[in-house]
Amino acid sequence: MYKRLDDEAYTRLRKDLLRKETIDLQKEFLMAARSNAGFLAFMQDVRGIGTDGTKDLETYGRLTEAEYINPPEDTELSMYAQWKDIPPETACRVTFWGEVTLNHIRQGKIEAHYLATSSDTTRGIDHIQKALASDQNTSSCVLNVLRSMSGIPEKRGNISVYANCPFSRAWWRVRLAHEVQKTVRDVCGQKSPDAFKKILKLLRLKNEGWETIMRWVISRNSVLGDTKTRDLLVWILAEKLASTKKTSDFTLLNSETIRKICRTLGVRCAWQELSLLDADELRSVIEGDVKLAID
Repeated sequence: MYKRLDDEAYTRLRKDLLRKETIDLQKEFLMAARSNAGFLAFMQDVRGIGTDGTKDLETYGRLTEAEYINPPEDTELSMYAQWKDIPPETACRVTFWGEVTLNHIRQGKIEAHYLATSSDTTRGIDHIQKALASDQNTSSCVLNVLRSMSGIPEKRGNISVYANCPFSRAWWRVRLAHEVQKTVRDVCGQKSPDAFKKILKLLRLKNEGWETIMRWVISRNSVLGDTKTRDLLVWILAEKLASTKKTSDFTLLNSETIRKICRTLGVRCAWQELSLLDADELRSVIEGDVKLAID
């Protein structure tokens, strides 16, 4: 079993850091995150967070701050190629990705302050210094660190591990692209040589779109829980993106649009079993519902 952080201890740390009255702990946490040695000492010695399991996941190569927070396509592909044998039931755990991130810090592959980097161009260390200088910014900076480290389910639900942790997001994004490609090939009989490239381009286009798709995938009783429906929807969107001249004109990945499409499909599922349709019939249904959602 791959190593992961002790669930009870790590959950307790996250909950303690989220309480408004723990400003001193939040600042101690951020002060520690300024250096690798300090962060490791805080996690292991101050908070006593050990690990379960016996097998280390091999760390990826050294990453710059920009490569870590938003890995380029070739980096995501090589990460997944190196880690493709991770069981999905392991890859959905915040404790697993927390240990993976901590081990990259331990081995000097990333710097602890990278975890505080947000989507803007400000360096993580600058976010930390600003947060330490003002109580107003402390909580948001702590949230950035926890999101990047593993995801933070207490604040963002189960979607966080798929959307917020860069290592996890890369793994799941490439995995889903492979699954959709397989359905396109095996179920739909389409042997497009550039199918995988089209699918991954779609899934990487907007983190907002990726998060919304995954939110529907993991939701209980979701229409996208049926893999054939999910994969065909992703493929249809990927084809539409490929035929769009400017990616900036592609609006089908906006979160509200994806929600409309999935809700429309969900209403249809109340009276029609989509999984029983053959690929051509299902494709026609999904394309009709996509058009209905955006008209």
